Amino acid sequence: MISILNIDTLIDKNHNHYSSFLIEPLENGQAITLGNSLPRTLLSNITCFSTTAIKINNICNEFVSIHGIKEDLVDILSNIKQIVYKKKKNNFNFLNLLGYFYLKGPILVSSGILKLPKNTLQIINPMQHICTLTSNLELFLELRIEKKKNTKFQTTEKIKSDLLLNNISNILLIENTFFAIKKINYKVRIIFDNFGLLKESLFLEIITNGSILP
Repeated sequence: MISILNIDTLIDKNHNHYSSFLIEPLENGQAITLGNSLPRTLLSNITCFSTTAIKINNICNEFVSIHGIKEDLVDILSNIKQIVYKKKKNNFNFLNLLGYFYLKGPILVSSGILKLPKNTLQIINPMQHICTLTSNLELFLELRIEKKKNTKFQTTEKIKSDLLLNNISNILLIENTFFAIKKINYKVRIIFDNFGLLKESLFLEIITNGSILP
């Protein structure tokens, strides 16, 4: 009888989740088949949430500098891109939603300040730095968060056609990915079963960004 054993599990300082699994005994050729197909299936079919667009103080493009903010807009967009979201409830099925915050400086702004709709998402890395307000500037930031499978860039037309973001001229797009799984490794080993027959064993390692468990 084939068994799947969870050998090891850990979480690193960056909130990445690691688990290793052992699948055995397998017939000759089955381990390499599973080892090739499982990563492709997981990477292409697992969904996750990512930020795809923002509005910030009615700024129209990422090349405008904002007096009173230490970072430029390119750095702010890069920081926001690294926010990791996780569903709070399994029955939450929205494909997109909005998060926002309104602040007055001076203050260090991190992802934990974001206000999200109740009982929808939680932020895995609440200490993720967004920007630094160096004056008494008032900052309003609105984020569009989408749930998708492995997809990269969202077109301007696609995002601007969605009415969740009002005043579409002020939307700044974020080229983001939808990879909950960061890495998958596998190894095939030759083993003998309880009857002394030659079998195969599949050792599988999975690393996620924390939005789902391996």
